[in-house]
Amino acid sequence: MRTTAMLCVLALMGTAHAGEAAPEAAKPSKAPAQAKRPSAMDLIAEEERWQFRPTVGRPDVFIDLEAMLTAQRQAKARESEGKRSPLPGGRPSDQPQAANDIDQLVAWAKSEEARVRQLVAARQFEEAMRAADNTLKPLEPYLSRPDVASIIVSVRTYRAQAEEAKIRDDAQKAFEALKIQVLGVLWSQDGQRMTIIDGENRALSVNDRVKDCVVINIDQDRVDFRFVFGRRRFEFPVYVEQSRSTP
Repeated sequence: MRTTAMLCVLALMGTAHAGEAAPEAAKPSKAPAQAKRPSAMDLIAEEERWQFRPTVGRPDVFIDLEAMLTAQRQAKARESEGKRSPLPGGRPSDQPQAANDIDQLVAWAKSEEARVRQLVAARQFEEAMRAADNTLKPLEPYLSRPDVASIIVSVRTYRAQAEEAKIRDDAQKAFEALKIQVLGVLWSQDGQRMTIIDGENRALSVNDRVKDCVVINIDQDRVDFRFVFGRRRFEFPVYVEQSRSTP
């Protein structure tokens, strides 16, 4: 009897313990932590890492045109530097053929520039023009180089000066061939000024013509004429001999 009572007590205790433990087991598990939202800086960094990959077979319309033209110009410059550049009067072995020979070309061009300048100063205009033409021809392929471009500009300037001076010299020779001789000047500070020209039957004033020339100015000791040569106008003075001048 006592044994039966003890078994009942133990059974009741086990049931109570199981009822207390059940709520613990029925508790839900802890919810997982939410993912961290990306900040603005994270989004910018992600955007900077992105690279555009065009579809295969589709041309990319976003082209840096300036970079493309610069690359093409540099390629042409390298190609021209690689070509053979003949020097007038030089031997084939002395002529620059590639970029490593450009220093020799520049040295030669500087010496030719000095020679052209000396010819212009000596008034040898035809020779200066020929020397300038012979210098410019081998330098033109290297115009993109600053050291060569400065020499080209200088030689072209001297050649233009020589050409202009030669035209004026030719015009003056043609004018002197007319042999206009001023015999005297009728000069007045306030009145009309006139000049006496050899071979003319009357005194001439400003705007009168003589031997296809126009009188443009009359001074005390000279008369200025406008002369047309090669469709260009020139002005040349003719001085009065002091022994024949008229006050």
